[in-house]
Formats: sequence, C-alpha cells, structure tokens
Amino acid sequence: MEDQQEELARIKEELKRHPDGLSITDIAGSLHLNRNSVAKYLDILQIQGMVDGRKRGTSKVYYLSRRIPADALKKICLQPFIILDQDGIATDYNQQFSRITGLSAEQIRGRGFDQFPFKILEGDTTQQIFRVALRGTEQKVRASLFLNDTETPVHLTLIPLVFTTGKPGVAIITGDDDLSMAGGSGLSDTINPELRMFLDHQIEYAVRYTPEGIILWVNEPYCQAMARSREDLIGRPFKHLVPTEDTQRIAANRQRLNPKYPAGMVEFRAIMANGEARWQRWWDRALFDDRGQLTGYFSCGLDITEEVLIRSKLRKSQDMLEETIVARTNELREINRQLYDEMSRRETIEQQLQLTQFAMDNAADMVFWVNRNGHVDYVNKAAVSGGGYTTTDLTETSLNDIFPILAAHAWSEIWEHLKREGTESRQIEMVRKDGTRIPVEMLIRYLEYHKNEFVCCFVRDISERKRMELTLHLANKKLNLLTSIARHDIQNKVTVLLGYLSRAKKRETDPVIREYLDRQEQAAMAIRDEIAITRDFKDLGVSPPEWLDIHDVIAGVAARFSTMGAKISVDLPPHLFVYADRQMERVFFRLFENAARASSSPPSIQVFSYKDRDRFVICVEYDRTGITDRESADKGILEPGSSSLQIIREILSLTDLILEEVQKPPQGVRYEIAVPAISYRQSPVKGT
Repeated sequence: MEDQQEELARIKEELKRHPDGLSITDIAGSLHLNRNSVAKYLDILQIQGMVDGRKRGTSKVYYLSRRIPADALKKICLQPFIILDQDGIATDYNQQFSRITGLSAEQIRGRGFDQFPFKILEGDTTQQIFRVALRGTEQKVRASLFLNDTETPVHLTLIPLVFTTGKPGVAIITGDDDLSMAGGSGLSDTINPELRMFLDHQIEYAVRYTPEGIILWVNEPYCQAMARSREDLIGRPFKHLVPTEDTQRIAANRQRLNPKYPAGMVEFRAIMANGEARWQRWWDRALFDDRGQLTGYFSCGLDITEEVLIRSKLRKSQDMLEETIVARTNELREINRQLYDEMSRRETIEQQLQLTQFAMDNAADMVFWVNRNGHVDYVNKAAVSGGGYTTTDLTETSLNDIFPILAAHAWSEIWEHLKREGTESRQIEMVRKDGTRIPVEMLIRYLEYHKNEFVCCFVRDISERKRMELTLHLANKKLNLLTSIARHDIQNKVTVLLGYLSRAKKRETDPVIREYLDRQEQAAMAIRDEIAITRDFKDLGVSPPEWLDIHDVIAGVAARFSTMGAKISVDLPPHLFVYADRQMERVFFRLFENAARASSSPPSIQVFSYKDRDRFVICVEYDRTGITDRESADKGILEPGSSSLQIIREILSLTDLILEEVQKPPQGVRYEIAVPAISYRQSPVKGT
C-alpha cells in the first residue's frame, strides 16, 4: 500500500513540474514505470479528482486538477450559486440562487446553463466560457440578470469543480457590485451559525486560516481528531504532525496556489492525538481579493486510511492479476501469431484460388470439368457462349451429348486410359444447342486433387483454322498443278534443246565451239535435274505436319539403299517421334543419295543422335572417298546454296527444324538436323 502511495506521489510531483500536462508514455519514461501501471495510477487519481486529462493531437495528456470538491463548495459558499455537470446541466443549487432568479427546484435542475435568465455582456459566448471553466480555468464575467422585465447587472464567477465520482463540473457563483465573495473567492471569512452547525456535523475536517497559517476557525470533526477544543485551536498555527518531507510537500502545495490556479490537493500520513498514524487527503483553497492579494486559506480534509488500505490490497491483487495477464498475454500472443500466420497463408491461397477461378472463367478456350460418370461439373464462360448453351444446360448433361464421337468408346475405358497416360488430344466435332456441328481441338487431362478425381477438357474452336487450312490446301493444289504444267513444259523444251545440242556437236568439228556446246549441254542437263528436284517436292506443305516415328522413316529409306549395297547403321533412342512435314522421308532420301554419289564404292552411312541443351540433334555422317570437287559438281552432290539443299531446309523449317553441315577431315561429311524441345517426344503419341 505504501508503495502505491509513493508511486502516486511521484506521479503528482512529476505533473506539478509540467503544468502543461504529460502523456502516459512521458510519465512512464520519466519515472521508469510500466505504462500499464501508470495508466492504472492515473485512473485512481482521476477518480479522486486530483488529475484531469485532455486530448492533445492523437494522444491524451494529464495534469493536476485545479478543482474544488462540489460538496465542499455547498458547505462554505454563502453567495447564490448553481452547480453544472460536464454537459452544462444544472444538478444542484442553494436557496440564495433560487431566490434571486425566482426559479423553483423543478425549473433549475435539469436545465442548461444557456437557458437561465443571464446575458453575458463581454467576452465569449456562454458555451465558450463554460467550456473554458470545465477544462479547469476559473472565469469571471460581467452579465445581466433579467427578472420580471428588470435587468440587473451581476458578476458571474465560474469555478471548476470535481464531483465525488471524479467527473468534472462547474459552479457559477452570482454577485453584484455591492455583494462580493470574501477575498474574491466566494468563501466567507465569517461562518454563520447555520453553516457552522452544518460543517460541525460532517465527517470532513474544515479549517479556515490566515496567509501566515494562523487558524481562524475549525469544525468539530477536526477538534475531535486533534483532541482539543475549538477555542484552544483558534489563534494557533495550522500544522500537521507529519515527517519533514511531507511538511515540505504541504508547504509547496500552498505556495503554488495563485489566482489562476487557486486550489490544490495533497495526501500524507499524519499522527493523530491518540498516537495513531492515519492517511489524510486535504484540499487547500487560497482566497484572494479583487486585486489578487492573498487573504487566507480554506482547507478541507478527509481521513482516507481505509481507502489506502483497500487500495493496498487492490494493488497486491492487481500485481498478481498483472502477472497472470502477462503470462496469459504471452500465450495469447503466440497463439495470435500462429493464427495470423495461418490467416495470411489462407488469405494468400484464397487470393490465388480467386485469381485461378477468374482466369479459368475468362479463358479464351472452352473448359469442361467432367466427373468419373462422364457428367459435366463445371464450364467456363467460353463454353457457354461457344456452345450456345446455358450453364444449367451444360452441368445437367453428359459429355457424350456435346461431343458425340466420344461415345464410340465407353467413358469408363477413356477414363482408365487417361489415368494411365495422363493426357490425350484429338480433333472432333462439337454439337451446339441449335444442332450445328463445329470442328474443335480437345485436350483431355486427368487430374487428382485431395483424392478427388476429375478430367479437365480444354476445347478450342478450330472452324476458322480448318477453313484456312482448306483454303491453303486448295491454293497449294492449284499451285502444284500450275507448277506441274510449267515443269512439264520446261522439261519438253529442255529435251528439245538437248536434242539440238547433240546434233550440233556431231556436225561441229571446231574444238573451241565443241567445248562451248559441251558446256551448254551441261547447263541444260543441270536445269533438267533442278526441275526433277522440284517434282520430288511438289507436295511440300500440302498436308499438315505430323508426329513421325523417325525409326520408321529411316527404315523405309534405308531399305531402298540397302539393295544398292549401302551400309546404313542407325543408333537412335527408341520411340523417338518428331513433329515434321510428311516429306521428311524425302529429306533422308536426298541425304543418303548424296552419300552414295559422294563415294566411288558402296557408301557407309551412320545415323545417330545426341542432346544439345534442350535440343535433340539427329546426325547423318559418311565419307567422300575417291571423289574430286569437279566430280562432286558433275554428280550433283549437295553443295552450300544448292537448290536441293535449300529445299531440304525448307521442308525442315516448316516445324522449326534446322539443317547444319559439319565437315570432318579429311573427307568426312556430317549433316545435323537440330530438333527443338517442343518438336520431339520419346513416347508414342496417341490421337490426332
């Protein structure tokens, strides 16, 4: 209990040094106390009426209260007064106020300050003056009292009060030019018999004394506490029997009083006449005249020993409670941290799910989620608009009703196949609600999430692509027809040209001219060979690319050359599929044919592969034995920039395949076909 009183005293001393006010954080930092403890002590001081608080920016500051107790005012003030609560509503008054205003109790209580018959003659408005006084600053204003059509000049003194509940209030004391409060404070130097009898029957101590501390009057409770008569106390110095440090605090409390802040409170433990130490709380009120000169003091004291003991017990309970709260708070903080982490994780997942749902709903392709029974569980907006159905139509139907070609196989078989393979793609027809059919490309993928199995179908309308492919196919057919006619005409003309050149060579005897004719014949034969090459590749790009088994492609070409004595070895991974044009067989045919021409004996050709980062490289390697550069040209061997080599590259470029030539000394040649990652697979490709 003593520790609590010491802390309360320290806080009040700190507030005395800072009359503008301090926040809880300022007090805790200055006195090295816990913020919760400081807040608790300030609540106690506010309940006791010793401390007031107000907002300053975003924080609250506290300062020593300069108010007098409302009960004490009623005991000592002889002037007409009315007491207002913090809302400006009248809660109490004395008979003198009722008499000068002519108002009854029903007309006074519950009435607002601005509803009384007063008119402020100077300064701020009624509400502004009231708010200043409520915040703790005494106000004196000139006013007029209107009663029975009569205007009477009066002085109003607004004094800050504190109720027993600790809430603030304001007392309005009324006086005129001839009737002033003693010392300008509303406290009379002489106590009339009725008031003396009233004060003698109170439990509070009441003492009136001079500026020098000489007692002018005391009430009966104080006489009993000091075990002396009133006559024996009057005329003696007013002193408390307390330790030296408390004596200094009591004196300092009185010295701080001034006309602006006339009231102050102090608590201490005093020795009573029977030798018992008792805790007391005293309100000291300095009395000043109209010129601001100190005329004396009026002090009211109260024995608070029981309160102090209760507060001591309460503090011990609070300390135990604080320890429990700290322990529980730490536990709750850890639980809250874990909860916050879990909430953050779930919020992130929820945002991802919402983003995924939004992306799925607004995907350009049609999306169908199908369960094990073949019924549609979910469709996106594109599926609804693409098929002309409603969402209800699609979720209440079977997938086979929308894509009839799937009915050719039992859904259970398709389901099991998808569980094994994972993914399947195919081009089928989709039946719209109006009965029309549109070509679509469907990618079906089996998924399992938290033991929930379903199939996700991504469907794309390829009507426009089909129309473009058909248009391109027709254009290629017409172009091939035109090329075939042109090629036939050119070959005929070249045949005629070669015939005339042959006849000319037989008739010509001049060796120079015969050499010119030989060169012309070679040029004509070269033109004929180039035209023959274009015949081989006349169907380039007519059909769409396919996934081709390279083993099958090379085996078919190798079989044709094996009959001519060629030795062909193939070392490729099993199940190697390449996405390429159907003319891929002609690519290897030309490469093997070139190897046969590049050797004077049956060729030895090696076909192998290797990985180059994310590319797969297919190599065709052979030797040019016994063939000169001149003979290479004569035999039509592939040379950089030749038409045959260029057409091979065009075939490969349809699916981004690249042909590169690598020279191997002394006579070795290697052609490498680089296949990008998206254009090869090492597993069978199902569907079309």
